[in-house]
Amino acid sequence: MNIFKLANVMDKKMSPLQIEANLCTKIISHKSECHSCMEHCPTKSISIEKNEIVIDEHCLECGLCTTLCPTNAIYTQRPSLNQWISDTISTCKQNEKVYLHCDKVTLPAQDAVSVKISCLGGIPREAWLAISGECSGQLSIYHPADICQGCEISCGESVWRKEMQQGEAMSSRQLQITSTIEQPKQPAQYDQKRRAFFSSLFSEVKATHKLAVKEWLADDKVQTYQDKMKNDPVLRLEREWQNIANDVVEKITDEATYPYMTKRKVLLAEVRKNEALQSRCDIRLPEISPDCTLCGACALLCPTNALVLTRGEESESITLHPSRCVDCHLCEEICYFKSITLKNVANGGLLGGPTTLIKRSEG
Repeated sequence: MNIFKLANVMDKKMSPLQIEANLCTKIISHKSECHSCMEHCPTKSISIEKNEIVIDEHCLECGLCTTLCPTNAIYTQRPSLNQWISDTISTCKQNEKVYLHCDKVTLPAQDAVSVKISCLGGIPREAWLAISGECSGQLSIYHPADICQGCEISCGESVWRKEMQQGEAMSSRQLQITSTIEQPKQPAQYDQKRRAFFSSLFSEVKATHKLAVKEWLADDKVQTYQDKMKNDPVLRLEREWQNIANDVVEKITDEATYPYMTKRKVLLAEVRKNEALQSRCDIRLPEISPDCTLCGACALLCPTNALVLTRGEESESITLHPSRCVDCHLCEEICYFKSITLKNVANGGLLGGPTTLIKRSEG
């Protein structure tokens, strides 16, 4: 790895929040009604200026924006969502009682094992689904009465309760919310603070290695709609090689290459292993009516490439890749003829292959 790539990796590692402007539906089209990040930011630190997402110095790094952004235009890599979930589940498997709490709360019992996060509102429903399914017997949320009142992260409690309830409903498991701490039945056989320090240090090193692999093998920048319009052979070949590199990166790092797949990969993993979850209808996927003109605007503007337009000599079609659709509903908002509608479907539909939504033959 050359010095410039190494510097870029370290810069990403030092920055808690990452931005991918090409994924922001508000930037892609003025018709987008999404403004969750700006609406819920407790310090109003997020703005969109000249087609860029700007986060000012008043940011609290609470993570609410990363939870609420459907496309992950704003996301965190310190730690990554997958890493946080894995560490939390691992901690629960090694201990009979674990407490999840925000970093503004101090546990009254020094020997209690805990998992700490900046704000519980920074945990999306996909993560609640994963940890409630695996840790409902060991994990409790430590939340003393009125602790969120007066907190500078003003809407943190409403966000985390809503996200947690959605995740619990999907897993059919509930996590206990408590204002008391139970003393461990057996004294700790190790220095928890020291263990937590080395565990955190190891996780940081591991995450940096993952970033380095991504930087070396693949550029995870998302295409703009102008890039999609280019149809020259060289660009097509570059895309093919990029897809191969992305597959290699995901196998090596066990992390999503593209930001928009970060939360989606967690959901896909849970759906694959849970038949009951497959039959629930927690997702929406687009349907296209027969009067569609096949103008292709939905495919060109789709931030996650869930909709793909194919034009041949004798036919043209729009294909849906279910696993990529994150229900940002931009396609529905920008369709001039209102030919696209998002419909609730069984979660198992995410596991299917590409589906042709509409096809029209010449003549």
